[in-house]
Amino acid sequence: MKAVILAGGEGKRLRPYTITVAKPMVPIMNKPILEYSINLLHSYGIKDILITTCYKSDSIKEYFGDGSRFHVNISYLEERRPLGTAGGIFSAKHLLKEPFLVLSGDAFTNLPIDKVIDFHRRKKAAMTMVSKEVADPREYGVCQTNQNRGLIGFEEKPAHWQGNEVNTGVYIVEPFLLEKYARKGPMDFSQDLIPRLLDNHESVYVYKTNAYWRDIGNPEEYKKAREDLLRGQFAPERISGSFPMMDPSILAPFITRVQVSCPKVKKPFVMAKLLETVPATDEEEFMIEHRDGGWTRIVSDPDRGFIIYSKAERENLARELARYYGKKIKTWQKV
Repeated sequence: MKAVILAGGEGKRLRPYTITVAKPMVPIMNKPILEYSINLLHSYGIKDILITTCYKSDSIKEYFGDGSRFHVNISYLEERRPLGTAGGIFSAKHLLKEPFLVLSGDAFTNLPIDKVIDFHRRKKAAMTMVSKEVADPREYGVCQTNQNRGLIGFEEKPAHWQGNEVNTGVYIVEPFLLEKYARKGPMDFSQDLIPRLLDNHESVYVYKTNAYWRDIGNPEEYKKAREDLLRGQFAPERISGSFPMMDPSILAPFITRVQVSCPKVKKPFVMAKLLETVPATDEEEFMIEHRDGGWTRIVSDPDRGFIIYSKAERENLARELARYYGKKIKTWQKV
């Protein structure tokens, strides 16, 4: 089975993190969100992956290349203008002649893909949608199903709703739908395709999951995803250890403190560059572990720029590390 990852969105709601990179390239624990999705697909034997790209597409292509470094085969569907969640897929229908999986590039999940595939086959579905219950469904598409898990109602971002089962943006699609509902130009699963499938009584079924899933669509959800990973609520195949925490007011031996000024107008760009480089433990803090057991912590100071704390076995090394990251922040300000 092939998979299509939707990675063309601009991610305006996730700014400043998406100023310099595509939304799926925003890091969690020093690894892009998109890499977690590719690792998930690979772990279930899905190695042929198409990635739709548009905004900041070079940041994706330069990192993942042809996928060989991640033991998968990656091809790119470049969109010159945004085509929505489904438009790029319909334009590539000649490449999708068998049932395929669709995954949102900003979804952070450990979904049991094998169970979704088995459900799709048992139901003989034209399309399977993966759903999950959430506390507040206002920002999602709300699903209504019958006793057989067939989709009978769907409303995107409703003002009023019944139930809290929402669309995760994960689908398995039969290729005949790409021919039957072919259309050029922008097209959206939730706004266009799903309503048409319902109107035409197509066999759309909903697999409800209890697995971890979070839509990284805004800074608050992004922060929660990082916290979930650190707490062990989301467990990918490989995860680095938790970062050591420190009270900045207590300066132990071999900890160097450096203050770096930064104009407020430059700060969003510097924050975005930091997020490309290191993981954030909080919205205003970044932590880097060093191989020798030391670490560097970068704290955003609302009034004075950034404060850098570096710890190492030797005092001169701690000083060098702090100055190194201070120079990087100063360089980013000049861009």
